[in-house]
Order: sequence, then structure tokens, then C-alpha cells
Amino acid sequence: MGWGDWVGFGRVHGRWGKRIGLAIATAMMVFGVALPFSPAAPVADAPVTDYDLAQTAPFNQITSYPAQPLPTSPQLRPNGNWTGRLILPTEPDYAADPGDWVWIEIWHGAEGFPDLTGQIIKLAWKPNPRLETYLQTVTRDVAFTPQAERSLARGNVLPTRLNGRRQVGPLQSLAGARPKDDVTVRIDEADLVFEGDRPVLLTGLEPTQITGQEYGLVKILGPDLSVQAPLPQQCPGAPPCPTEFFRVQFFNPAAKNFTGPIGTVRIPQQPMVRGERFFSNLRDLARSPAGAAGWYIYGSRDRQGVFTVQSLMPRALFQLQPSQVVLGETAGLNYINRQNWRDTPQRKGTLQRVLVSPNQQTAEAALAQWQEGDYALVIHAFGGIGGENAEPTPMGTVTGHFAYGLARVVREPITQELQFRFQYHQVYAQNPNAILSGAHDWADYMGDMQRGWLGQRPVSDVIVKLDSFIAPLQFGDTRISLFRELMIQTQIMMARYRTGDGTGVASVTPATSCVQDSNQALFIATQQVRRQIEENPEIVQWVLQNPDSPEAQRAMQFVALGRALRDMLTPYGVIRPDWENNAESLAGIVPQGDFISDQGLLAGALSWQSMMPRWSHDQVARIFLEHGAQLWFLRTNMAGGDDPRIEPIPPTGLFGLIPVLGRSAQRFADAFATGLSWPMGGLGLIVLGLYGWLAVPYGCRNGLLTWRWAQVNPLKLVLGSLGLFLVALVEETVFRVMILPHPVEGIAGGPWLLWGLVSFGLFTLYPWLLGKTLLQRAQPTLCSPRFLVLVGWLGLCLIGLYWITGSLWLVTLVHWIVALVWIYGLGGYERLQSKGWGRPRQVGVAGAAA
Repeated sequence: MGWGDWVGFGRVHGRWGKRIGLAIATAMMVFGVALPFSPAAPVADAPVTDYDLAQTAPFNQITSYPAQPLPTSPQLRPNGNWTGRLILPTEPDYAADPGDWVWIEIWHGAEGFPDLTGQIIKLAWKPNPRLETYLQTVTRDVAFTPQAERSLARGNVLPTRLNGRRQVGPLQSLAGARPKDDVTVRIDEADLVFEGDRPVLLTGLEPTQITGQEYGLVKILGPDLSVQAPLPQQCPGAPPCPTEFFRVQFFNPAAKNFTGPIGTVRIPQQPMVRGERFFSNLRDLARSPAGAAGWYIYGSRDRQGVFTVQSLMPRALFQLQPSQVVLGETAGLNYINRQNWRDTPQRKGTLQRVLVSPNQQTAEAALAQWQEGDYALVIHAFGGIGGENAEPTPMGTVTGHFAYGLARVVREPITQELQFRFQYHQVYAQNPNAILSGAHDWADYMGDMQRGWLGQRPVSDVIVKLDSFIAPLQFGDTRISLFRELMIQTQIMMARYRTGDGTGVASVTPATSCVQDSNQALFIATQQVRRQIEENPEIVQWVLQNPDSPEAQRAMQFVALGRALRDMLTPYGVIRPDWENNAESLAGIVPQGDFISDQGLLAGALSWQSMMPRWSHDQVARIFLEHGAQLWFLRTNMAGGDDPRIEPIPPTGLFGLIPVLGRSAQRFADAFATGLSWPMGGLGLIVLGLYGWLAVPYGCRNGLLTWRWAQVNPLKLVLGSLGLFLVALVEETVFRVMILPHPVEGIAGGPWLLWGLVSFGLFTLYPWLLGKTLLQRAQPTLCSPRFLVLVGWLGLCLIGLYWITGSLWLVTLVHWIVALVWIYGLGGYERLQSKGWGRPRQVGVAGAAA
């Protein structure tokens, strides 16, 4: 028994469907997707970047905030046990001490090391065989290519300080990713050792990027007008700009409310960046509905001792207190497809927390599935900027952004309530804002006032808990965890993006992007787990011998999930060559480090379901829901201060902002992506047999059908058969796919049946209209009530098939086979042929009916 048999990753699709699907997917990319991802034309002079503009403000400069003992107030907490600022060593430093290490200015050391505050010490990797493999995989000589120079000329921030350096590892690429030493981090798994009398901090994980030295929980009371300070010169909305100084009241842990001390903090107005936009702003901040439960303020004290807020995080978003609970798989699918992003512009300034459970009966039972210490997968996507100062939306398409990450349910230290804590694994191309590919906490990636997306874009974070995915499977000494492997592979991908595999830039194309390469990491993770099982055949034997054990049941759930994820990542059963090579490189099958990145359209077509962030966000969430996962949907819609010139718009599939066309394109994509399998084939044969059992006796009895082979030469037979297939494909797209909600939409039975009646009526009327207009010579057949009975029966069969499977390919096949049998075996050729016709009219529905 091989992996394909046991784990099910060898799902069989019809070869013809894969090839036709691949051709259509490539065409879709050429005409519909290449435009949103096309790089802008290079400009003659390198413009000022958004990072440069932000750095003109002293409050955004790292040197404005000296290291000092933390916390600076009883109401504040250090932003981690080991935190600090990374400093890139010089080339002579590396010549004297080779390896992947950097300097770190310590902001805060774990308890027992207060004397390290403000010291600059070495940060290096813990000795570990797997870490050595990781370092060998991602370490590169960096030499900017012409493409990197063009990216610089377009105003992106590239690792210019690394250009020309040899053997740049992941710590170096993180410290040197920006022009200045201002990457601030938390070391989550750190050991302090000494090399002689020099302290050295060792890490086993990539440092997590953070914002601010310390944090607290406050309620923003309003502007502090007693502070005599100049107002900002630029801000969203009409002048004058609001003050940057706010009165805040701290949370009282004893009383568990906001009755703590009242003080003043500075929340600076960020400078305007390109496009006349502000990454964050202060207007109406105290009245923001997102802050109803308070704000976590992350920041540092400047040289005058003023606490400057550098990041805002709404407490309400992370509380395990859902604003809505959705129960049942069908209702959950409907929420993913129709409700999650619904009315996004109208929700501006708000946030939502929605709990979805496919298998619990009550809201209380659904909430009880989440306990302190639980880990979960994060599926992240953001949308676009609309309104008066909107960004372009080519062909009504908002591409957005996609990432994976991890979340944990923790006991928050200040409030002692259960909350989610995030770590994003951002596979992020070089950009004008100097957002770095790497691990980020929420306050850094989302809440950062200088470059975070909280106030700029709508965001959806799906938190996914599924025991068979999260908890490792233990078989003797072998431990299998797809979740852990995914986190490892995203860490590799993030490091590769920081240096562009040594070229200096990670380009965005339909084949290489945040969403494609995050899902490449998922694919490689599945391949690594596959090989782990193949190298331990006793695992399969144990499961077969103990099918009723809890561990075996979890293993089979894992198998089913792996099969579904694999089908999504390789929709035609054909693995992208670059993905396969990279998986084999990590497995040691090909030389380590020989990574390939194919940017061609064909490569993108092979993984087209992971091409658009919205598609991947929704599809991965659906797969987990269908396999029993518990989901939270955490949504923000430009929360914080109000910018009246912009509004949130959701990420979309192709043409998603064009109402009818967008829905039709999404339905086509869903039906197109639902491939064939052996069970589907069996169901199709049953339907064909049932239809033949009804239609053939009825047609023969009424003279519509006669057993007669059409007298045509083989070439005409082949061409006619191909033409009939294309007609069947078009008609099924029109009468089934465009009209009927796809099963993934989660539409309940009653409304779905109403759309089924519309499909049935139009499908039955179609041949009659053809007979009255375009095919008048075939009118006696096409307009016959007895013929229309056969059409209606076929329509009902196809509607039922589509309801069950949602597969465009299955209904097209059944339609085509019925048409072939009638035209070439039951007299249809003669009925539709007339003078001047060299082959049967491609009537499709009419032909298919009999």
C-alpha cells in the first residue's frame, strides 16, 4: 500500500479534464489575472519611498527612544522577555567571526539579567541539526540583478546594505533588510550563554518582529488640550488637525475595569505618504467603535520621557467573546462565501468576531471547544482601498494579500482573560513601506502606526482549530505534524523572500506571490510529511492493525484533510516543476539550496487556485470547515481614526467588484476547480443509466428515436464529437454554473431549489427558441412537446448531479455522452441535417435531450 492509497494524495481526475482545464486556466490568467500582477514600468529617477517619508518625522526614528529599564511605569509591561533592536555587523566583523549572527541592542532581558539593558551583544542560532539544514537552504550570496535595480527605481525598499555580501543567512537578511538598523524583535526561545566573558543570546526560531518597548491597556478619554504643542500640519479630513496628545485611563487589574490612573500619551499623526494617504490618523479616535473595550498601546518613552504610542491594538478583537455564532456546516459555508466580507464599505471603522462550528449544537458548546493553551492556524487576507482616494482595481479585481500564521489562546497578563495572540508568517515582497518578509506579531504587522494595515485596509483573520492538523500524531518514536511542518516551511520561504534568493528582490507575478508561495510552503509541508510516512511503513501497518484506536481515527482524519489540501494545491493532478524541485531539495533528493522559482504563466496555471488571495483564503477555510474544524473569523474594517477620503473594499476573485460578472466568475472558478473522481464517475454512470431507462423507451415509442448509426466519415465524426463537447461545456456553464449556487456557497435547500427551477425552465425552453429562430429547419424536432419532455428530464438529471457534486466537468460529460448517443446512434444526425450541412448542427441541449 503506497502513500497515494493510504493518505489519498493520489486522487484520480480525468486526464482530459485536467488538460482542458489547464488550457482554460492559462487563458484566464492571460486575459484576467496578468494585469493586476503586472509590474509597473520603471521610472527614470528613483522616487522617495514611503519609508523615507515616514523617517522624516523624528517620532518614527529608532534613535528617538533610548533603551532604559522596563517597565517604566507600574501600568506598563515589557513587550516580551527578550526584546531589542537588530544591528547588522560589518563585513570585517563576519570575516573575523564567520556564520549567521547579528548584533542586538537589548531593550529587555529575561528576569535575572537587568544589567544587559542597553548593551549590544551577539545574537546567534542554537546548535541544532535541523537548524543547520535550514541555514544551508536559505543562505545566499547577494548580488542585485537588473530586476532589483528596476524595483528600487519604482520606490521599493530593498536590502541595499546586503548587496555584494557573501553567505548572507536569515539573521543577517533580517537585520539588513532596511537602510537603517531599526528592525525591532522579540526572541521567543532564547538561551543566554557566554563566550569567555561576552554574553551571547542564542535562538531556535526566527526572531518575531515587534513594535514598541512596552505596552499597556487603556481607554482613550479624548484629546488633552492642556498640552501646549504644535498641531500636525497634515492629516486626513478638513483642517485643523487634531492634537497628538490624549488623556487615557489605564485598566485596573484588581477591579477589572478602567478605573486606573489617568495620564497623557502622545499618539503621533503619521506623515502623508505617496498617493496622499496616511497609514494611521487621529481624527475621532476616541469615538472609534473598535476601541469600546479599550486599546492596547505599544510604544516607547522618548528622550523627554513622553510615552509615544507606536502601535494600537483593539482589545475587543482578541477576546473570546463572539459577536455572532454560526452553527452547522452549511451555514458555515454560507458565512465564508457570502457573509464574511458582506457590506465591507458600510462596516468602516468596526470589527467583528464570528465563531463558526460545523458540529456543535449550541453557542456554549462551540465556545467550549477553545481552551487556554490551544494552538491554531491563522489564514490571513486583506482587501483594498476604495472611496474618493481609491487605489486602482483593474477589471473590477481587488487582489489583496494572503498569509499563514499561528495563534494561541493565552491568559492575558493585565486582564487575566482568555485572548488570542498571533504570529503572522508573512511571505512578503519588497515594498515602499519596508514591511519585511518574516514573523510578525499582530501589533507590529497590523497595529503599527507607521506601516500597519489596521486603519488602511479591511482584514480577515481566520483562526482554525482542528485536532488532527494541530496536535502531532505519535507513532512510537515518529512524530508527525503538518502544522509544525507548515510553520517551518513558511519560515524558509520568508527568508528566501528577504534576499530574493540572492537577487535582491522577490518579484510578484501570477506564479510567484504572497499567496502562491505561502501555499508552496503548504505543498512542501505535505510532501515532507508524505516522505516521513513513506520512510516509516510501520506507521501504515499500525493504523491498519488498530483501526479503532483514537490515534488511528485521528490519522484517517489527517489523511482526508491532506487529500483535500493536495487537490486544492494541484488542481489538475500535475505538480508545478519548481514546487516539486524545491520539495525534493529540502528532502535531500536534489542538492540542498537548489531552489527554483518559475514565474511563467503555465506555472501559475498549474496552481491557479492559489493565485488569488481571496480564492485561497476562502478555499482553505472551507476545506478545514468541511473536515470538522472550529473557526473564528476576526474582521477589521479600517479601524481607529477616520480618514473620510477612503473606505474598505474586500479582496475579490476575478471581476469581483462587478456584481453579476463577479459572482458568475466565482461560480465558474468553483465549478471548474471541482475535478472528477471515481465516485463521481460512478454517480455519472448511474444518472446516465437512469436517464436512458426513461428516455429510450419513451423516445422509441413516440418515434423520436430510432436505432440508426449516422453515416459519416471518421474525420467528421471526430470533429463533430469535439464540437459537441465544446457546446455541452458552454451550455452547462450557462444553464448550470452561472445560474445554480455552487455547493460551497452554503445556500439552503429552499432557495437553491428555486434557482433549480429557473435553470430547468431556461434549459427546457432553449431548444424551442432555437427551433423558432436560428434552426428553423429543425423546428419539427426542437419544438415538439415530446422532445421537450426529454430535454426536461435531462435537465433534471443534470441539476441533481450539479447539486450533489458542483462539478462542471461531470455535468458536461453526461450532457456530451447523451448528445453523442442521440446524434450518432439514435437518428439525431438525420433529424438535424439539412441541405448544405456538412456535419450535424451543434445544438447541444436539443441533441443531448434525446
